[in-house]
Amino acid sequence: MNIRIYRKYKDIPLPARKTPLSAGLDVYAADKAELMPGKVALIGTGLVIESPPGYFYKVHMRSGLAVKNGICLANDVGIIDEDYCGPEDELKIALVRLYNPADPKKDQPFIIERGTRIAQIIFEKNALPEIEWKEMDDPGFAGDTRGGFGSTGLT
Repeated sequence: MNIRIYRKYKDIPLPARKTPLSAGLDVYAADKAELMPGKVALIGTGLVIESPPGYFYKVHMRSGLAVKNGICLANDVGIIDEDYCGPEDELKIALVRLYNPADPKKDQPFIIERGTRIAQIIFEKNALPEIEWKEMDDPGFAGDTRGGFGSTGLT
């Protein structure tokens, strides 16, 4: 699959698979950032990526950065629409450092160096059909209730 990409900083690697069977392509930070617990940092990648027709891509956290350092995506999963590929549509990654009161370094920033692998992208087929809503006048239109939110129990 050919994917058109603009790379603002030629010293930052293109997104890449680390093994032949990797589902995602690692993405690198183009900016240095300091993450304090509970604070969100928006980190540029210097990339504008055009999804192939009929595709979009998702941004996911790298598990090593999450488990070893308590870093996660601020928005859980980033969804990058197929039409987000204009000249100003740089892929940016919103990271947050979780607060851990037992962390001896909780008062010091965690440094994301320029060139650090910070996330991964996965291309997916855009299978969302055209939606036409048919608004109903009563919430019982689909039959009996299952009991509402959390109704299947805790176990």
